[in-house]
Amino acid sequence: MKILSRYIAITFLKYWAICTLAMLFLVIAANLFGHIDAVFTSTRKLVEFFGETVRSIPVILDIALPITVLLATMFTFSALARTSELVAMRSIGMGLSRQLAPILIVVVFISALDYFNQNYLFRFLDATPRRSAKLETSHAWKARQDRIFYLSNVDSALRDVTGIRIFRWASQPFRVVEMENIRRISQPNDGRWVYEDVVSRKFSGNKWGLSRIARLEKPEREFPNVFLQDTLDAHYMPIIDLYRKIRQRESLGEKVELYNLEWYQKTAAIFAPFVLVWFGTPLSQSYFRQGRASGEILLGILGCLIFLVATEIFFLFGKGGFLPPSVSAWTINLVFLALGSYLMRRAR
Repeated sequence: MKILSRYIAITFLKYWAICTLAMLFLVIAANLFGHIDAVFTSTRKLVEFFGETVRSIPVILDIALPITVLLATMFTFSALARTSELVAMRSIGMGLSRQLAPILIVVVFISALDYFNQNYLFRFLDATPRRSAKLETSHAWKARQDRIFYLSNVDSALRDVTGIRIFRWASQPFRVVEMENIRRISQPNDGRWVYEDVVSRKFSGNKWGLSRIARLEKPEREFPNVFLQDTLDAHYMPIIDLYRKIRQRESLGEKVELYNLEWYQKTAAIFAPFVLVWFGTPLSQSYFRQGRASGEILLGILGCLIFLVATEIFFLFGKGGFLPPSVSAWTINLVFLALGSYLMRRAR
């Protein structure tokens, strides 16, 4: 049995490597032919294209790995079926579950590779050179609970904000109940905010009151920390670092829905290869005796496309606030897991 398990694992790994390399080659070749006029005009352009291609590999793998896992599963069992090896394995008592076990072991390493690629290799290669944040930002808006902040200028190097207007809103009835015009806000090393030249207008008793304060100190949670620069997209941030970021921003009263959505997406992405193997294994074996391998492979490709498109659609639903983050991230995994369980029951 150990020899057969090793044989299945090696076969699956071979097909997965072929699918992954083929997909990388197709994407890179398509990109090359799309820019062929510009790439071969000079050596510098060719070197730049090569550098951009290397930096884009983590993004391609991020999309391709779930697809290649499902395709490799379909190819593996279809190939074993064509040579009647599956029949021989079953005749000696190696059922579907035992055939699946060595593939799941290989997928553990593929899932680990996927996590490393998304969270560490991307940062190492700087796949979309975005990211050194500007020291100065002009005309920024921030929202926190019942307040809206307008910031005329933010200097992250000096930890200094100038030209601030703060509007506080009441919900019933919906109207502005307080406005503050502040010349300068700074944050010394103690974490407290220092307000300078504050002009405050408050609505009370059907009239507006005016007050002026030369200097005022407020705790950290009273003003959004505009000096926290996102040096990396949350999608490419390790789970633990992202969790800490969520807790930090929650403690400051900032919105973290999108960060929570990305965190759940990361957990779902770790299990996605296992779900696709669970779905693809019985699908590839359902009708192999009737010689429908080609149809099953086409069905597998269609399943890949449905999985990717549906995942993106549900992510957008979560991003728009139509679904809770956990539901948005995990629904497609659970749907394919249920379909795989149904097919597994039929295959047995």
